[in-house]
Parts: sequence; structure tokens; C-alpha cells
Amino acid sequence: MVAAVLTLKYRVVRHELQREWWRALMLIGGAVWSLTLIPAIFWMQRLLSLQSSDVREEILVGAAGLMFLGWIVVPLLVTGLEDTLDPGRFAVLGVSARTLMPGLTVAAFLNVPAVFFAVTLAVLARSWRFDGGGVVTVALMGAALTLAIMVLGARVAVAWSTRAVASRRTRVLALAAVAAGLGAVAPVGWLALRDGLESAATHELPIVLEWLGRTPVGAGMAAPGAWARGDEAGALWRLAMVAGTVAVLYLAWRVNVAYTLVHPVFRGGGSRRRVDAILTASARPRRARGLASDTVTRAVRTRARISWATDPRYLVSSIGVVALPALFFAVVVPVLDLDPRWAFAAPVILAASIGWGRHNEVAYDSTALWLDVVSGRIGRQVMIGRVQAVLLWALPAVLLAAGALLTWAGRWDLAPGLIGACLGSLGATLGIAAVTSVALPYRAPAPGENPFGAQVGSLGASIVAQLVSGSAMVAILPFVTLPFVLSLTVDARWGWLALATGTMLGAAACISGVLAAGTIYDRRSGRLLAAVT
Repeated sequence: MVAAVLTLKYRVVRHELQREWWRALMLIGGAVWSLTLIPAIFWMQRLLSLQSSDVREEILVGAAGLMFLGWIVVPLLVTGLEDTLDPGRFAVLGVSARTLMPGLTVAAFLNVPAVFFAVTLAVLARSWRFDGGGVVTVALMGAALTLAIMVLGARVAVAWSTRAVASRRTRVLALAAVAAGLGAVAPVGWLALRDGLESAATHELPIVLEWLGRTPVGAGMAAPGAWARGDEAGALWRLAMVAGTVAVLYLAWRVNVAYTLVHPVFRGGGSRRRVDAILTASARPRRARGLASDTVTRAVRTRARISWATDPRYLVSSIGVVALPALFFAVVVPVLDLDPRWAFAAPVILAASIGWGRHNEVAYDSTALWLDVVSGRIGRQVMIGRVQAVLLWALPAVLLAAGALLTWAGRWDLAPGLIGACLGSLGATLGIAAVTSVALPYRAPAPGENPFGAQVGSLGASIVAQLVSGSAMVAILPFVTLPFVLSLTVDARWGWLALATGTMLGAAACISGVLAAGTIYDRRSGRLLAAVT
């Protein structure tokens, strides 16, 4: 069965590469980039081999912690998990999880990121070569188990996060758990960083690394240090703990695979609905007929608005755009000991990330795209409706964030400038995203698919689209934020100019971008269907 699963995986990838050449180019580019890092890894290994065993152990444990964090966070918030062999696609074949798991497990370790990290950890483990063959053997075993924790941990995190956003009840519980976790971690971080980054690195960081080496995340990399000190029992219980964690993660992944195989509806977000949210919302009486309230725009707006409220894919997207400004405010500013005025960038970052995050907005509505295309030349109404649905929640969220920051800082004299910069950033990035979502679309998880999954071969197209939209955003944001910067650094009265320019330029960029996107939408509607389905 392992051979059959691997053959299926690589046949799917080969067909994708044959159909679209640029995907092969991106794959080759990623492999070449990984190879260029190998000399740096060997250089790091040489430096580590010259350090004392205690220092080497701390550095390797810290590196393992950062790698593990990347394996968990990146699939959830950035790229998604490579999902060539989505277990839900095997549901119609009647294959059991016990039969399927060996092939899925081997396939999970045979992709570019896993192979690259395997080579990296193996090379770093060789930094213990001057401490004897036994220490090197323990180091290689610890590196292999650490890699297994990273790969399986990513699969489990994605699988169970998908189930957590599948129903409203679990979404509330998951958000409550995240809030409780942040509430517990924030005071600890503040206490550690209150005396500055240098003090934290000198006093608190060694303690954190020591305890991290006693957890499954860092124990595999700490085991050779214990063996080198003559503590064979300490090395063995660390390896045993990591091996046990690997077994638990494997079983957790298998449980989820088994659930998915017999609950294929789970891929659609899962929970039973007694009413159709879109039809119910559309049937409500409309008292106000404002700007662009024609039937097409209203239908698209309703469809998108309900998606933002109920679709796990949109929920994951909204969490992603909120994470960056939250990390900037709560982590970057205090850790780097920046001037408190840097905190005012958080609402602006929130506004820009919300708008920029819509650079693939059309693909998220892929299952309804064919209906819009065959309905005639309605590109402008479609794009207007989608942008309106975003503004319904984004505008209050940005203004609320700005108000919260002004309250925290007690600088209400900066309110006009901050609001102007936020409105300008939101409008400008929404206009840019509207154009790129039509001009540079790429496949996104369809309704009913894993919201944390990356579509086969879509990573190259997503990088291109994000680079183009990001470059355009960087080019236009100074025009709407410079007056606000002057109000922070020169005179608060610049804020009124920031309010005027931000509002006008943001509205102009948003309207012109949406109208241009609508025109492009009508011209290349057939190619849009081919690109996102």
C-alpha cells in the first residue's frame, strides 16, 4: 500500500508539473535555494563543534524550538500544508486508516521541507563528533525523533485545527483557549522583557532553554549533551519521552484520518445546518437601497458576508491577518525596545493586512464563479459586492483597533491622523487586492476542503501574486501614511491632513481598483475559471 500511495502522490505532482511549467520552475527554484543553504549549515556545524557541550546543547535546543514553531505556525497562518494526499479523497474507496497510514506517513516525510530539515538536523547532530561515537549516535537518534515530532506535529495541528473551526461551538472553544493561552503567556513575557532584551538573554533565556530541553520539543537535541556529561540515564529518558510523543502524535493523526474517511462531509466544514443561511439572508426585506444596491451586487455581497460568518476558510484568513499586528504590538515593540510611538503602526498594519489578504478573493468563491460568469458581464457588480462584504467587518475592526490604541496611549490628539492612515491603508490595499485577485489568481481551498491545506502546485502562483500585490502595497502606502508619521514626529496638526489625504486617496484607490478589476473580470472570465478550479 505504501508503494501505491507514493505512486499516486508523485503521479499527481507530475501531471501538475506537466500541465503548468511554471510550477516545475518554482519547484526547481525551491530545491536550488535549499541547496544553497547547505554550506551555511556546515559552517554552523563547525562553529558549534568548537563550543563547549553546554553552549552547544543550548543552541541546538533553541534551534529545535524555533524549527518546531515554524512547522506549526507556517502551515496554519501562511502557506498551508501540502495536501496532495488529502485523506478525505480516499473515503469513496473504502480504505481503512490502518491500511492507509503507512503510505501517508512515508509521503509526509518525502517532500522538500521535510528532506531539507532532515539534512539540516543530521548535519547539526554531527557537531558532537569530537565527543565520541556514542554521543554522535544519540545525537542522530535525537535529530531523527525531533524531525518526526515536527512533521507529525504539523499534520496533527492542521488536522485538529480544521476540526476546531468546523462548527460554531468548537470555534468558540478554540478562540477561548487561544485567548486564555495568550493571557497566561503575556504576563510571563512582560516580566522577562521588562529589563530589556539583553537582560532577558542573559538571565531568563538560559532557564527557558534548560526547561525546553526537558520537553519533547527540545529533549531530542538535549540528549547528546546529557550523554556527553556521563548522564546516560538522562539521555535515555529524554529519547524515550520524544519517542513516546512521536507515537502519541502518530495515533492522534491516525484517529483524525479514520474520522475523515468515514465522515467525508467533515471536509465541507462539517456541522449540520437546519436552515440555509444565504437563502434566509436573501429573503429578508430590504428597506434601504443605497449605493450599488442592484440585485447582482446585493446577492454577491450576501453570499460573501455569510461566508465570512460561517466558512472556516474565511475564519482562518481573518485570524491570519489579525495575527501580524497583534504580534507587532505585543512582541516586536517590547522585545526590540522600540519607541512607544511605534505601537501606533499596529492598527495601520491591521488595515493593510486585511486589504492585502484579499489578493486571492475570487478563488475563494470558486464554486460560485461559474454562475457569475454565465450570468453575463457582471464583473463590476461582483467585485463591488465582494469588497462591500469585506468592509462590513473590516472597517469596524480597524476603527475599534485604532480607538483601543488611542485609549491605551492616551493620545487622542493623534486620532485624526491615525484614522486617516488606517482608512487610506485599508482602501488602497483593497483596491490593489481586487486587481490582483482577478489578474493573478491561484487555486485556494474550495468550500468543503481543508482550510489549512495548500493546493497542489499552487505555492509558486501564490508567491508571484503575493510579491506583486505586496510590491504595489509598499509603493502606495507611503502616500497615505506619511502625513500621519509627520503628526507623530513633528506636529499633531499634521493629523488633519492625514485624515483628509488618507480618506480621499483610500477611497479613490479602492473605487478605481474595484472598477478596473471588474473590467478585467469580464475580459478573462473563462481563464479565471481555468485558473481557480
